[in-house]
Amino acid sequence: MTSGEIRAKIRYYEGLIDEYNREKLQLEKDLDELDRLKTKVTGLQTSFGDRQALRQKNLTALAAMPQRNRIYPVYCAGMQELLTGQMFSRSYEGLSEAGQKVSGKMREVLEKIDNCESKIASARSNKAYWEARLRETLAAEAEEANA
Repeated sequence: MTSGEIRAKIRYYEGLIDEYNREKLQLEKDLDELDRLKTKVTGLQTSFGDRQALRQKNLTALAAMPQRNRIYPVYCAGMQELLTGQMFSRSYEGLSEAGQKVSGKMREVLEKIDNCESKIASARSNKAYWEARLRETLAAEAEEANA
Protein backbone atom coordinates (compact mmCIF):
# COMPACT_ATOMS: atom_id res chain seq x y z
CA MET A 1 0.00 0.00 0.00
CA THR A 2 1.37 3.41 -0.89
CA SER A 3 1.76 6.28 1.55
CA GLY A 4 -0.96 8.17 -0.34
CA GLU A 5 -3.44 5.34 0.12
CA ILE A 6 -2.55 5.12 3.79
CA ARG A 7 -3.03 8.88 4.19
CA ALA A 8 -6.49 8.50 2.60
CA LYS A 9 -7.34 5.83 5.21
CA ILE A 10 -6.16 8.16 7.99
CA ARG A 11 -8.33 11.00 6.63
CA TYR A 12 -11.28 8.60 6.42
CA TYR A 13 -10.94 7.69 10.10
CA GLU A 14 -10.46 11.34 11.07
CA GLY A 15 -13.72 12.09 9.26
CA LEU A 16 -15.48 9.28 11.12
CA ILE A 17 -14.14 10.57 14.44
CA ASP A 18 -15.44 14.07 13.64
CA GLU A 19 -18.82 12.68 12.58
CA TYR A 20 -19.19 10.56 15.72
CA ASN A 21 -18.14 13.49 17.92
CA ARG A 22 -20.81 15.70 16.31
CA GLU A 23 -23.39 12.96 16.82
CA LYS A 24 -22.32 12.57 20.45
CA LEU A 25 -22.53 16.33 21.01
CA GLN A 26 -26.08 16.40 19.63
CA LEU A 27 -27.06 13.45 21.81
CA GLU A 28 -25.63 15.20 24.87
CA LYS A 29 -27.73 18.28 24.02
CA ASP A 30 -30.79 16.03 23.66
CA LEU A 31 -29.99 14.47 27.04
CA ASP A 32 -29.74 17.89 28.69
CA GLU A 33 -33.08 18.86 27.18
CA LEU A 34 -34.69 15.65 28.42
CA ASP A 35 -33.20 16.22 31.86
CA ARG A 36 -34.74 19.70 31.98
CA LEU A 37 -38.08 18.24 30.87
CA LYS A 38 -37.91 15.57 33.57
CA THR A 39 -37.21 18.23 36.18
CA LYS A 40 -40.26 20.20 34.98
CA VAL A 41 -42.51 17.12 35.04
CA THR A 42 -41.31 16.17 38.52
CA GLY A 43 -41.88 19.74 39.69
CA LEU A 44 -45.38 19.76 38.21
CA GLN A 45 -46.21 16.47 39.88
CA THR A 46 -44.90 17.65 43.24
CA SER A 47 -46.74 20.96 42.93
CA PHE A 48 -49.94 19.18 41.89
CA GLY A 49 -49.72 16.78 44.83
CA ASP A 50 -48.93 19.59 47.28
CA ARG A 51 -51.90 21.64 46.08
CA GLN A 52 -54.19 18.67 46.37
CA ALA A 53 -52.93 17.98 49.90
CA LEU A 54 -53.58 21.61 50.86
CA ARG A 55 -57.08 21.48 49.39
CA GLN A 56 -57.69 18.21 51.25
CA LYS A 57 -56.53 19.80 54.49
CA ASN A 58 -58.81 22.80 53.94
CA LEU A 59 -61.74 20.52 53.16
CA THR A 60 -61.10 18.51 56.33
CA ALA A 61 -61.10 21.73 58.36
CA LEU A 62 -64.29 22.83 56.62
CA ALA A 63 -65.96 19.48 57.26
CA ALA A 64 -65.12 19.76 60.96
CA MET A 65 -67.12 22.99 61.24
CA PRO A 66 -70.70 22.83 62.45
CA GLN A 67 -73.17 22.14 59.64
CA ARG A 68 -75.41 25.07 58.82
CA ASN A 69 -77.61 23.69 56.06
CA ARG A 70 -78.47 20.59 54.06
CA ILE A 71 -76.24 21.49 51.07
CA TYR A 72 -73.13 21.59 53.22
CA PRO A 73 -72.60 17.79 53.60
CA VAL A 74 -73.34 17.27 49.89
CA TYR A 75 -70.77 19.94 49.00
CA CYS A 76 -68.15 18.35 51.27
CA ALA A 77 -68.80 14.88 49.83
CA GLY A 78 -68.54 16.21 46.27
CA MET A 79 -65.32 18.05 47.02
CA GLN A 80 -63.89 14.96 48.74
CA GLU A 81 -64.58 12.90 45.62
CA LEU A 82 -63.01 15.58 43.44
CA LEU A 83 -59.86 15.78 45.58
CA THR A 84 -59.29 12.08 46.09
CA GLY A 85 -61.27 10.44 43.31
CA GLN A 86 -60.52 8.99 39.95
CA MET A 87 -59.89 12.31 38.23
CA PHE A 88 -57.14 13.19 40.67
CA SER A 89 -55.64 9.72 40.44
CA ARG A 90 -55.60 9.76 36.64
CA SER A 91 -54.03 13.20 36.54
CA TYR A 92 -51.35 12.30 39.07
CA GLU A 93 -50.63 8.98 37.36
CA GLY A 94 -50.45 10.77 34.00
CA LEU A 95 -47.67 12.95 35.35
CA SER A 96 -45.93 9.84 36.70
CA GLU A 97 -46.17 8.16 33.31
CA ALA A 98 -44.79 11.25 31.59
CA GLY A 99 -41.81 11.20 33.95
CA GLN A 100 -41.25 7.50 33.26
CA LYS A 101 -41.38 8.06 29.49
CA VAL A 102 -38.83 10.85 29.77
CA SER A 103 -36.59 8.59 31.89
CA GLY A 104 -36.90 5.86 29.26
CA LYS A 105 -35.90 8.28 26.51
CA MET A 106 -32.96 9.40 28.64
CA ARG A 107 -31.78 5.79 28.95
CA GLU A 108 -32.06 5.38 25.16
CA VAL A 109 -30.00 8.52 24.57
CA LEU A 110 -27.38 7.37 27.10
CA GLU A 111 -27.09 4.06 25.21
CA LYS A 112 -26.62 5.97 21.97
CA ILE A 113 -23.92 8.11 23.59
CA ASP A 114 -22.15 4.95 24.78
CA ASN A 115 -22.41 3.56 21.25
CA CYS A 116 -20.87 6.75 19.83
CA GLU A 117 -18.04 6.55 22.34
CA SER A 118 -17.35 2.96 21.26
CA LYS A 119 -17.33 4.00 17.61
CA ILE A 120 -14.99 6.89 18.39
CA ALA A 121 -12.62 4.58 20.25
CA SER A 122 -12.66 2.10 17.37
CA ALA A 123 -12.03 4.80 14.77
CA ARG A 124 -9.18 6.22 16.86
CA SER A 125 -7.64 2.77 17.15
CA ASN A 126 -7.87 2.25 13.39
CA LYS A 127 -6.41 5.69 12.75
CA ALA A 128 -3.49 4.92 15.10
CA TYR A 129 -2.91 1.65 13.26
CA TRP A 130 -2.76 3.42 9.90
CA GLU A 131 -0.54 6.16 11.28
CA ALA A 132 1.91 3.48 12.42
CA ARG A 133 1.71 1.85 8.98
CA LEU A 134 2.37 5.26 7.40
CA ARG A 135 5.50 5.73 9.48
CA GLU A 136 6.71 2.29 8.45
CA THR A 137 5.92 2.96 4.79
CA LEU A 138 7.62 6.37 4.84
CA ALA A 139 10.69 4.84 6.49
CA ALA A 140 10.79 2.08 3.87
CA GLU A 141 10.36 4.61 1.04
CA ALA A 142 13.13 6.78 2.49
CA GLU A 143 15.38 3.73 2.77
CA GLU A 144 14.70 2.80 -0.87
CA ALA A 145 15.44 6.36 -1.97
CA ASN A 146 18.79 6.32 -0.13
CA ALA A 147 19.77 2.92 -1.52
